[in-house]
Amino acid sequence: MSSIIIMTVAAWLCIVMAAYMYIQYREQQGLVKQKLEQQINVPLSSKDQSSGGWKQDLARWCDKFSSTGKNIQLLSDPEELKEYLVKAGHPYGLTVSRLQGAKVVFALGGTFFGLIYFLLGLPLAPFAISFGPLLGYLFPIYAVKTMAKKRQEEIQYELPDFMDMMSITLGAGMPLDIALNYYTTTNKGPLSEEISRMNQELSFGVQRETAYRSLIERTDSSELEALVQSMIQAHNLGTPISETFAQQASEMRNMRAEKAKEQAGKSEPKISAVAGLVITPSIMILVFGAFVLKFVFSDDSPFGGLF
Repeated sequence: MSSIIIMTVAAWLCIVMAAYMYIQYREQQGLVKQKLEQQINVPLSSKDQSSGGWKQDLARWCDKFSSTGKNIQLLSDPEELKEYLVKAGHPYGLTVSRLQGAKVVFALGGTFFGLIYFLLGLPLAPFAISFGPLLGYLFPIYAVKTMAKKRQEEIQYELPDFMDMMSITLGAGMPLDIALNYYTTTNKGPLSEEISRMNQELSFGVQRETAYRSLIERTDSSELEALVQSMIQAHNLGTPISETFAQQASEMRNMRAEKAKEQAGKSEPKISAVAGLVITPSIMILVFGAFVLKFVFSDDSPFGGLF
């Protein structure tokens, strides 16, 4: 009988300890999740947020109108907005919800501007009051889209230098993770921010291949995608990757030179068009005007008596 009591008490103690350990596990899991959100999911450009002033006030107004903006999805699909923000590096701490509110706030601002413009009786006032709200609505969307495009171009421009540095550091015997950390500490820019975020994900236990693929999703560069695929393959097969960095850096520089030549070739017809449509008519008008003035104001001009 006593053995049954002891076993029952022991069983209950095990259940209590298991429940206690499970609660501790859930608490620690919540702390880790919170830390991950702070360190990984915080927008990379949150440093652009002002600690006070008009930027903070504007952010509060955008947050207030976020629910209204979600109900208006004209040219603002949430998935597209999310993609723009990710590729723009979340400028000014923007989120999809805040951007939804920003389009409403700027639409109201455009309406107010158009109304003032109309009341002042300035030229094209009807157009201002008609298109002001639409332009204000579209402004934050296309501003983020423009910043995303510019940021991706900067990443593309930084890639050859990144590959050269990685080739040198890896060739000197430095491990890949340390070489990536060295690059982020010695260089500033969009690519360095993305590499730093990838390193943070790796330090928090995210699988290497998952972190690499997340980097691909945050960029538009096909060259960076090919490089990351090579890194994934090298990690899976255990092959050296320093030669891959050097080879792709050389190829990218050659591609950049060819692209510059192509853009220079495309600019020549534009210059010719400007010269033909603007400069040449201006010169002709100037020469013709000189002849007219000489004819009118000359001594033997038939118009001499009028002046």
